[in-house]
Amino acid sequence: WSSSRSVPQGVIPFKSGVIFTQRARIEAPVSTILPTGSSTDLLLVLSLCSHRINNAFLFAVKNKKKKLQLGVQFVPGKIIVYVGHKRSVYFDYNVHDGQWHNMAIDIRGQTVTLFTSCGKRRVHADLHFKKDEALDPHGSFLFGKMNQHSVQFEGAICQFDIYPSAKAAHHYCKYLKKQCRQADTYRPNLPPLIPLLPRDPSASPSTPQHMEPSLQGLRNVTTAAPSL
Repeated sequence: WSSSRSVPQGVIPFKSGVIFTQRARIEAPVSTILPTGSSTDLLLVLSLCSHRINNAFLFAVKNKKKKLQLGVQFVPGKIIVYVGHKRSVYFDYNVHDGQWHNMAIDIRGQTVTLFTSCGKRRVHADLHFKKDEALDPHGSFLFGKMNQHSVQFEGAICQFDIYPSAKAAHHYCKYLKKQCRQADTYRPNLPPLIPLLPRDPSASPSTPQHMEPSLQGLRNVTTAAPSL
């Protein structure tokens, strides 16, 4: 975090990253987040801790016509990955347990794979439809929401990286920041925000310098957020 940048409303920086509160509102053109012509084939490397049980999206990418092209939603007991409007796959995995979670989600061709335990555990889900090949560069990227009227993801984010290559998927822990690998010992000193908050009524069931060029991805969104 640079002192020359203003912190977005509802976002609180801490030693290992940022905390998104209910007041967070972060939206930006897709072109400022992802390279022009980006494919829907990509790898997400995540390190996060949910502070409220709800059914919020971690992020959503919409095209110019406001149709959902890509998104990840956390509902109690499941992670839902959207790869197109009303098209999705899900994994049985509970993010809403008050613990830190490090994971990778790989979207490749007709398959979505969730990697956990540093790649030792993986679950595949097949897409039974043809997905969009490219993201609309004139679309919008929303962090923590599906749209401006939906429930907000509330929690701490240590790392949110997007890579165009799947090479990091099986060994994603190599690309986690040091403080994210030790996330459980880096609890921010903000006691009122840390306990798991009550269930929402609407709830339903920086790139390492040593990384090879083919894995160069986004700047960590937690670092880029202040400039959005």
